Amino acid sequence: MGDQVTCIPLSENTVDTVDSSDAECQLTANIAALVDFRNANITRQTQEITPIPSALVNLKWMNRRDIHPLRVKEEIYGLVLATVVKANPTQEAKILELLEKHYQRIKAEEAETLTITRRLADGSWQGSLL
Repeated sequence: MGDQVTCIPLSENTVDTVDSSDAECQLTANIAALVDFRNANITRQTQEITPIPSALVNLKWMNRRDIHPLRVKEEIYGLVLATVVKANPTQEAKILELLEKHYQRIKAEEAETLTITRRLADGSWQGSLL
């Protein structure tokens, strides 16, 4: 970042005035600063070691616009289930049993995904494709 900036003319038709050369020099310096800033960001992000839970929180934050509709859908689904259970109290045990079964399946899939992700991050996962 501390490199010396050399002013390069923008075009060959530029009139050699103090104002145009200052503007060109400033533009060249700005471009060089932006390139340095971009390179520093790339270096920082590629060399930064982030714990998996922190990375998941960052992903959740970056994808918050996609997650919100899922939360709304979940709330609507919960209200519909509550209404169905209220209308059919005899079926409540069966509905809750099915919900618990699906929840446990999803929980197991998520745990497996996290395990594979951790092993991939550590470089210790061996699969049929890797």
